[in-house]
Amino acid sequence: MSNGNDAVRTGIYISRNLLKRCDENISKTNASSRSEFISDATEMYIAWLNSKETSKMLTPALESVIGAKIADTENRLARLLFKMSVEMAMMMNVLAASNDVDKESINRLRGECIKEVKRLNGRFSFEDAVDWQNG
Repeated sequence: MSNGNDAVRTGIYISRNLLKRCDENISKTNASSRSEFISDATEMYIAWLNSKETSKMLTPALESVIGAKIADTENRLARLLFKMSVEMAMMMNVLAASNDVDKESINRLRGECIKEVKRLNGRFSFEDAVDWQNG
């Protein structure tokens, strides 16, 4: 409730049913009296009415913060993908140097791998590769 020093006594008309609902719900709040409950409820309703004005000011700030977080995450993911690509390129070069594989076999393998990765929704693991190689 607002500071008690600026409180004024006033009369209002309210339905018995609504007043009863207020009394039933006082215990669910920090209000210590019916007047405090009604005052808090009125303040909350006024805040809700003014929330459209507040959201106009708050939304650009939120957009800015969220945009910065997304950009930061995007940069981290790009750096991780770059590092993984370098490691994968190194691994592929070592495998290519140690195995005699022709282009036709590589193209056929690529097609089969695409099908398998699609089937597994991109969750292809080393164990999946071993199972696939063993039939």
